Amino acid sequence: MRKLLGTLALIAFGFGLALVVADLGIRVANRWFPYFYCYDQYRGWGLNSGAHGWYRREGGSYVRINQDGFRGPDYPRAKPPGTVRIAVIGDSYVEAIQVAEDQTFTAVAGRELAQCPALKGKRVEALNFGVDGYGTAQELITLQRKVWSYDPDFVVLAIFLGNDVRNNSVVLEGDQCRPFWTGDGGAMKLTGPFIDSPSFKLWCMARFDYRDLRLLDLFSNTWQIVKGGAGAPTAEHPVERAINYSIYSPPVGKSWQDAWRITEQLIAATHDEAARHHVAFLAVTEETGIQAWPDPAVRAKFIARLGVPDLFYPDRRIAALGERDGFAVLNLAQPLQQYAQRTHLFLHGFKNTPRGFGHWNANGHAIAGRLIGDKLCAMIAAGACKTCGALPIENKSGVTNQPAAANSPAAAQ
Repeated sequence: MRKLLGTLALIAFGFGLALVVADLGIRVANRWFPYFYCYDQYRGWGLNSGAHGWYRREGGSYVRINQDGFRGPDYPRAKPPGTVRIAVIGDSYVEAIQVAEDQTFTAVAGRELAQCPALKGKRVEALNFGVDGYGTAQELITLQRKVWSYDPDFVVLAIFLGNDVRNNSVVLEGDQCRPFWTGDGGAMKLTGPFIDSPSFKLWCMARFDYRDLRLLDLFSNTWQIVKGGAGAPTAEHPVERAINYSIYSPPVGKSWQDAWRITEQLIAATHDEAARHHVAFLAVTEETGIQAWPDPAVRAKFIARLGVPDLFYPDRRIAALGERDGFAVLNLAQPLQQYAQRTHLFLHGFKNTPRGFGHWNANGHAIAGRLIGDKLCAMIAAGACKTCGALPIENKSGVTNQPAAANSPAAAQ
């Protein structure tokens, strides 16, 4: 019996020592590779309430996640008197952990809108509901389960066409730890293994709970550093793995046709959700790095490689959807391209990443935020926001707000 107790005590000591070592490893991982995400039973994953730390993999910023699980300060649920609230939903472009909180386009748009004469001095709060990796399906659920309790006056749906169409397809999307919507001529319903398979959902929960220990991130980030950016995109080979380049032309094959159809249904459903709550709605199409490349020769070479007339097919398609279904659309690709070409500035990329690729840097956020703020101001002046005043205004951004191309079937409304 004594021998057995001794063995058990030794095992317990070894287990305790392993926990101490693991805890030290977690603390090191937390310090150098903070992880801001957690499992979410409705959306697959979300931002981890109260998480904070420095993010340095692309750009760099101190990131804080509030107690309700989105980036920014803790806002009261009840909207203060004399306040106009913007709720921005989207993916990593909205989350924007590559730049400081006050440099995100959401924050810039809020400051821009605060100067809008039509608001007559009202305070503006711009709430950032972006989550890395989200598709429109998860963004619609975010609107339904997170946004409405904050009583917004505007809902801005930011659409990253570089991969949102794929993200919305249960056939094309590789990461299945998310809900998908389906519907063909009838009522839309949730589907996919995350919805239909309890065992798969349990695996997703374990995946994000385990990753929350940061150890997997520690190993994966270390490997990225060891690789040293091998195979990084260049001007001669401007291909980013996260972007589907088939979006620049009409879809070929049933999978992509279905993906576009469900994406358009989801955007329209998000607008309908806002309309049911009597809230103004704006769809914003973000651009990809190659669309806003400052050198037109690089763009021309890429266009020739793809065999397409230009790079604005997806933007025109969403603009046409807005015209058909009666909601406002702001296409950012062409005005950002014009700005980049005129100023010779890259709107994507950071000192620690290749120029022209990846997420928006501070310049990209600044110009996009100004354009969005101007658009929202114009919508107020046109009477789109029933809780705001309406006075004539003029564009202050210094960047012409135009549709995706001169021959676009629908202007950015």
